[in-house]
Amino acid sequence: MKNAVRKASLSERVIALIESARQKVASAANLAQVYTNYEIGRQIVEEEQGGKRRAGYGEKIIEELSARLTARYGKGWGARSLRNIRKFYVEYSTDEIRKELIAESEKPVLDISDGKKGKEKDLATTSCQIRTPTGLPLSPNFVLSWTHYLILMRIDDLQERYFYEMEAEGNGWSTTDLQCQMRKQLYQRLAVAKGKDKQKLLAYLRRNRKPVSADDVLKDPFVLDFLGLPERPDYSESELEKRIIDHIQEFMLELGNGFFFGGRQVRLSFGDKHFYADLVFYNRLLRCFFVIDLKIGAVSHKDLGQMQTYVHYYDRMVKQPDENPTIGILLCSDDNKALVEMTLPEAEQRQIFARRYSAIIPSKDKLASIIREEQAKYEKEQKLLALAAAKSKGRAK
Repeated sequence: MKNAVRKASLSERVIALIESARQKVASAANLAQVYTNYEIGRQIVEEEQGGKRRAGYGEKIIEELSARLTARYGKGWGARSLRNIRKFYVEYSTDEIRKELIAESEKPVLDISDGKKGKEKDLATTSCQIRTPTGLPLSPNFVLSWTHYLILMRIDDLQERYFYEMEAEGNGWSTTDLQCQMRKQLYQRLAVAKGKDKQKLLAYLRRNRKPVSADDVLKDPFVLDFLGLPERPDYSESELEKRIIDHIQEFMLELGNGFFFGGRQVRLSFGDKHFYADLVFYNRLLRCFFVIDLKIGAVSHKDLGQMQTYVHYYDRMVKQPDENPTIGILLCSDDNKALVEMTLPEAEQRQIFARRYSAIIPSKDKLASIIREEQAKYEKEQKLLALAAAKSKGRAK
């Protein structure tokens, strides 16, 4: 029996080594394709510039090169593919935002010299840069597959494009994950959560996506389309919670970077009274607990008070002295912004947040409409509150 156990353990270790090697080889092959395509694009552009006075010269180069490469290597080298390769070089060689941000957080590179062994790095987790035999950089740092970059090139806004590139790298997104997050407008929702301040989002990228506050990870709204719930909230809070647990991996992807699942219906005891927090998570980057309560409909004073109790409990009874204050999130279909603003402390001191969720992926037009409606609603509520305060002050006099 002992020998059988040893053999199983050995086989598992060998399998892990083989799988790791295959992943590294696949990663290296993907990166080699990206850098090769970048260099092909550069040479196409330089050839075009050499004959730029001749009408249609650039397209002729593409067609002739496509014919030669297809004859030699088969499918995959059509004129459309070469146009994408040319576009890749043109856009990434002139992307000043990307150059600036990468320069601020330069990573180790892999030297691939002429016939010489380079410095070995883990290609699955580090940035890589091919160098010419003279040692000069051949291209910018790339870390994703060619298919990733084909998807990213669909984004016109360079800051938005770089945001998705960094998120895909840091979270290990597949091309399916990347397309899903783009479709769910992750960039726009984070920008909305930061008060539509793109400079704050840029600062987040400058820090290599390392969050320093809850604002860096909280979205507005959270898109929970993977739960399969109807757009109208005719389901219960318990059904919402069950669906989230059934799709916990997708929910944690939506939450953002660094989250670990802590529990469901976590009991908090005060003497002979017991309360139950719907969901608890821990964020290793922010080094704090996140307590989430699920609400169907608008947030109320009672909800805010209950969440304040949960936050105090975790701060006083659970968190360690070297950990950061607990964050409470009321995930609801109506965040009642005016009530939250008047009830809770100023934003820089806040530990409790109300965030809306959507059961479907809103279109860009729909999301923009939601933002405008919410802003108008909020401004109207603020004016009414200010008017009520002024009347109250007048009566006091």
